[in-house]
Amino acid sequence: MKKSSMVLPLAIAVYSLLNPTLSRAAVKPSVSADTIYFGGNILTMSGDEPHYVEALAVEQGRILTVGTKSEVQRYGGPETRFIDLGGKTLLPGFIDAHGHIVDYTLRGNSPDLSPPPVSDVSSIEQLVAKMQRYLVTNPPPPGKVALALGYDDSLLAERRHPTREDLDRISRDIPVLVTHVSGHILAVNTKAIELAGITRDTPDPAGGLIRKDPQSGEPNGVFEEQAGQIFVPFLAVPSIAERGRLLDEFMHWYASFGITTAEDAISSPLNIAILLEKRKQAARPLIDIISYPMWAIFNDVLAGKKTLNIDYTPPNFDGCASVDTNGYLHRSGAADFDPEAREKVGVYVNGIKFAGIKITGDGAPVGKTAYLTKPYLHPPAGQPVDYRGYPTLPQAELDQWFDAAYRQNVQIVMHCNGDATADMMIAAVRQAIAKHGQKDLRPVMIHSQFIRHDQLVTMKELSIIPNFFTSHTFYWGDWHVNETVGRERAFGMSPMNYAHSLGMKFTNGADSPIVPPSIMDLVWTAVNRVSRSGLVVGPDERVTPYVALKSVTDYAAYQHFEDSLKGTLEVGKNADLVILDHNPLTVPPLTIKEIRVLETIKDGKTVYSAAVP
Repeated sequence: MKKSSMVLPLAIAVYSLLNPTLSRAAVKPSVSADTIYFGGNILTMSGDEPHYVEALAVEQGRILTVGTKSEVQRYGGPETRFIDLGGKTLLPGFIDAHGHIVDYTLRGNSPDLSPPPVSDVSSIEQLVAKMQRYLVTNPPPPGKVALALGYDDSLLAERRHPTREDLDRISRDIPVLVTHVSGHILAVNTKAIELAGITRDTPDPAGGLIRKDPQSGEPNGVFEEQAGQIFVPFLAVPSIAERGRLLDEFMHWYASFGITTAEDAISSPLNIAILLEKRKQAARPLIDIISYPMWAIFNDVLAGKKTLNIDYTPPNFDGCASVDTNGYLHRSGAADFDPEAREKVGVYVNGIKFAGIKITGDGAPVGKTAYLTKPYLHPPAGQPVDYRGYPTLPQAELDQWFDAAYRQNVQIVMHCNGDATADMMIAAVRQAIAKHGQKDLRPVMIHSQFIRHDQLVTMKELSIIPNFFTSHTFYWGDWHVNETVGRERAFGMSPMNYAHSLGMKFTNGADSPIVPPSIMDLVWTAVNRVSRSGLVVGPDERVTPYVALKSVTDYAAYQHFEDSLKGTLEVGKNADLVILDHNPLTVPPLTIKEIRVLETIKDGKTVYSAAVP
């Protein structure tokens, strides 16, 4: 009897080892889940093809297990919440692969000058009227400019930028500044020009242009790229405390789009000040924020060597390579990383991470300041027929930054809209690798708007990640076809499908606040590439909904060195989740942007629910 009583348990144990399904079913787990989701389309986003599981369990902010309903429900306990999805779709939380979330807090209550469908300004007349109404109750403090954002010359009835004369109709006594939708051009009135001390003799900064009247030679009020930074010290910016409060509101707004990780690229000193405050607060921010400080101020701000309040003097740009967003002038040849700044990189503190640096290599194609290898179809007024835009900084300085990055293991993400700028980044990366060897630094080419197929092949060889901006196909597809680059180049912009055919990892970003941070809109544009007029802008570069989703989940996590924590629904990863009312893989492609986010979960906790106003 004694011998047989020992043999039976041993036989059962051996049989269980040989039959793991029986073993899992027979043994109650020692850990109980906080929440178990089932009854819907649980799309893991792992692998090259769609993979669904029946259920998912969450425990202490992490994914405890995934699998069949019977397997996962074994982790249920007396305190477990069982959530029946009712046929809805559960995905990994969306990741903002490129944007500027903290920049939203600069606006305060200033007017939105965007055209429909974002806002309501379709002419300079409407812009002037909207600003006049705003200033009645919102005059800026003395010595500051009244700010408004988002006008789009491509959709204004006049098809041009507003000039100082246009803005003088708003006010001759109050300085006025309005920014272009791209964020790369701005227009000011005469009072603002006088406030900044700009005259006909003020030289253009490197990487920027002060547009002049061809007859008088006086500034006409339009400032491109680095020249626009002249006015940053005069912005009537809300206090750090107020901007911190606004950031909380914008994080909730981002969460309403299913975003659980947001980006603040080319963070200015003012933005970094807010993020550093958030790191100190007891309450964890609603979602994660990843910051890439502007290259020129990386050392000074993160190492605490510059204050945020500076004395302003009229600009003298001689010998300066760039002007940062707090008004500092930076000279060439200063590329390196201070140890005090470097040690802050790559580690989350209370939901905030500084991940590397952002370099702006050129401007915006919609404003015709992106740097191209071939001329623009229709150059800006006053430019020659062979005008191709221009870079923000010279190749020699760019090479120094990439050399320092590869020497000290710092990730660089670089804004490259034009293919000529892409060539510059490729050359800098190639040179750095030749000197320091191939490293897993995951350099990112932000926007990759008009890159060529041959460049993508080289980028794969150099492990450069393309970050696309497919929303351009809707918002400015017609403008690019008819005005900036012509049909052939416009059809090839954001070449996501070719990158996919090469087996590359790539991402997609809304560049918010350039356009709203709607992930479903990004997926919709990547899948359909339909313009405002209904033109399919580059049918060969369309991708499947699954591939489009990979660019905002799995691949976006990889871009940020967070693929071990985010991007797919796998055991041990953060319980960053989003619940949609429909499955993007099964609805008609043209209806993808109508899909609603029902709930967003960050680290296992609901941070947005459509059911709660």
